Amino acid sequence: MEARIKASSVFTEDESFPLSVRRVEDHEDCGVHSHEFHELVVILAGRGRHITERKASPLEAGDVFLIRGNMRHGYGAMDGTTLVNILFDPKRLKLPMALLRDLPGYHALFRLDPQVKEHERIRSRLRLSEEELAEAAGMIVRLQREMERRKPGYRFLACAHLMSLIGFLSRCYAHARRSADRPLLRIGEVLSHIEQHYGGAITVRHLTRVAHMSESTLTRTFHRVLGRSPIEHVIRVRIQRAAEMLQQGDVRVTEAAFKCGFSDSNYFSRQFRKVMRTSPRVYRARHRDPAWRALARRPA
Repeated sequence: MEARIKASSVFTEDESFPLSVRRVEDHEDCGVHSHEFHELVVILAGRGRHITERKASPLEAGDVFLIRGNMRHGYGAMDGTTLVNILFDPKRLKLPMALLRDLPGYHALFRLDPQVKEHERIRSRLRLSEEELAEAAGMIVRLQREMERRKPGYRFLACAHLMSLIGFLSRCYAHARRSADRPLLRIGEVLSHIEQHYGGAITVRHLTRVAHMSESTLTRTFHRVLGRSPIEHVIRVRIQRAAEMLQQGDVRVTEAAFKCGFSDSNYFSRQFRKVMRTSPRVYRARHRDPAWRALARRPA
């Protein structure tokens, strides 16, 4: 029977703060398992095999990868392997990950890499250089010390150290030296471009120039990694940014539509309903009207 690790068994010291750092010397082999939280893995020394449902891939010092909650994985053939597991729940920690939208390496490492199907022939893992690994190890030590000492304000500083590490690793991804590492980074560059220019005109032809891919290769890679076409993703990003505007600012529905690249408010409303499962006007009311919020909080 496959082991499933629950968050309550990991974040025992402070269940309201789902972050834990664990350094493991001479990591042993372990069977395939899953868990309810994210796991950022940094291989500091040694070698081994990372096992998933479909295959096993080699591990070496400097390898970095993210295991999302519910993903099944394990380890085998571990040989003097020292690794760090950073276990966290980004939603409950309320990390401002949206601030990394303009960083292609963030999309590649934290959004695309964990979603790549194991049978896909896309080499995606980040491998740090010796200098980069030393810098990342120092960041991890500072994060671990903050978690161990638990001085007043430690949760704030621990989140700051974690965000610093995530930002550093995302930048390192852009320095990938092997040509086989490029496909996901190129898609990451496309996602970053879309996030920065969603309010303007975006065509598939333009995205192919950003990705340095043919239209067919770009479309095929998007479907394999994200499960949708490039234009479908553009629409989704525009709807998500419009939803943020409707939540946070005094913005009318038509104004949000135009700011997010829609020239037809009726088309915007149809796409909004498809993505958000409600109309933009109802969505705005639910998030801005105190009466709606009070009704949503009322027990059934």
